[in-house]
Amino acid sequence: MTRGGVIHRVRTFLTAKVSWLRTVGRRVLGRTHGASSPGDLHARVTFRACVDAVIPTTPELADELGPEHVPGGNDVEVAEFLGVYVDDRVQIGLPNIRRDVDVVKPIANVLDSAALKLIARGDNEDEPNEERPVAFFEGTDVSADRIRDVAGPFARLSPRDRLRAIHVLDEIEAKITLPDGRFVEFDGGLVGQLVVGFPKLIYYSEWDGYPDPERMPFGQDHPNDPASVQGWQQTGFPGFTNGYACLRGYLGTEDGTLGSEDVWTTIDDHDGPPVGLFASPGRFRENEYDTDGYVEPYPEGGA
Repeated sequence: MTRGGVIHRVRTFLTAKVSWLRTVGRRVLGRTHGASSPGDLHARVTFRACVDAVIPTTPELADELGPEHVPGGNDVEVAEFLGVYVDDRVQIGLPNIRRDVDVVKPIANVLDSAALKLIARGDNEDEPNEERPVAFFEGTDVSADRIRDVAGPFARLSPRDRLRAIHVLDEIEAKITLPDGRFVEFDGGLVGQLVVGFPKLIYYSEWDGYPDPERMPFGQDHPNDPASVQGWQQTGFPGFTNGYACLRGYLGTEDGTLGSEDVWTTIDDHDGPPVGLFASPGRFRENEYDTDGYVEPYPEGGA
């Protein structure tokens, strides 16, 4: 196959222009509820399924911790901004292609592939259900029938099974070798890190308080009001305060695997060794990754 043919196949797989991020005058996935086409809605449903599993709505915490601990990521539309964030901050550069390609819609397809793999193995604990994704859109004007039509296997899984499917992504790798010896690698584990880590980053950041949360925050003035940011209400963060971001200790466990010297406070003592904040970082324990047979793709001394 010629180099042009390889690049065309890669480009065809990865490039899916996400029109729901570029609607006229509003670069947002979902707040223009009636404008989504079926294909675009699939990606939006999939991202909401991710956020629901990572930052769920928790009404059971209202009595114990207070009403500010009830809303989850989808209650403040983290999934919608996640699409904007990924579109702006994450790109894939391919050899001989002079522009970056969008990754939002391919990410949704990769998550569906992981869900199918999980189901094929019988590793899902609950049966897929088409009503689960419908629940993600309560209070919106997107019809339940449209959601059922476009929801993929990932969105139909239970929350715990969605997290199991994300773990399956660690096994998905692809390598395409170009005629000149260079190659393009894809590691599915990176997708898992993105769809788990980024929603938390967004939810607990200042994003929710910007005047126009439908776009990137650049150029916007933040009110610095904790009441306007859901994640700040849950964590008790007082807003931008001089000295508040100073180092407050090293997270570790009292069995000595991480952290050492004085324990300033205990964070969690429910399962296993108590987790606390320590005065010193301590040491890292050895990991159990098997690297036998691994060959570094590039020479250590450079090309």
